[in-house]
Order: sequence, then structure tokens, then C-alpha cells
Amino acid sequence: MTILVLAFAQARDALGAGSVRIDLPDGSRVTDAIDVLEARHPRLAALRPHLAVAVDRELAPGDRALSEGMELALLPPVSGG
Repeated sequence: MTILVLAFAQARDALGAGSVRIDLPDGSRVTDAIDVLEARHPRLAALRPHLAVAVDRELAPGDRALSEGMELALLPPVSGG
């Protein structure tokens, strides 16, 4: 299956793009997608403990199942004043 990954702020910097498509085996979960991304983009590893992840615009846990065409967004922590 193919999913679209959107990356914001530091996650975008780590991936080198605001969006990428990745292929995953059927039955993959959010953590599997992040494993694939981290293997391709090692800079993502430092952000992983702090990332929030949304699937189809809803926050999702790591064990959330993915299916063809879903959108996964990597949301790093944000600070501001």
C-alpha cells in the first residue's frame, strides 16, 4: 500500500521535503511507517520521541492500522510566546 506522509517544521527538515509517499506492506501500523521513514532519513530519529502523529487529520497512536491512500502527518513539538 502507498501512503502520503506530510512533515512539518523540524520533521520537514529531517525528511528534506514537506511530503513524501512511502510503500508499506498491508497490515502496517503508524510505528511501521515511522520505522521506514527513520531508516531512510536518520535525522528523524532525534525527533521521534517527541512527535505527535495524525492519520487522516486525527491524532493517532503508534498501533493505529494504516491502509491504502491514508495521509500520515508528522507533528513535531511547537513552542511560541
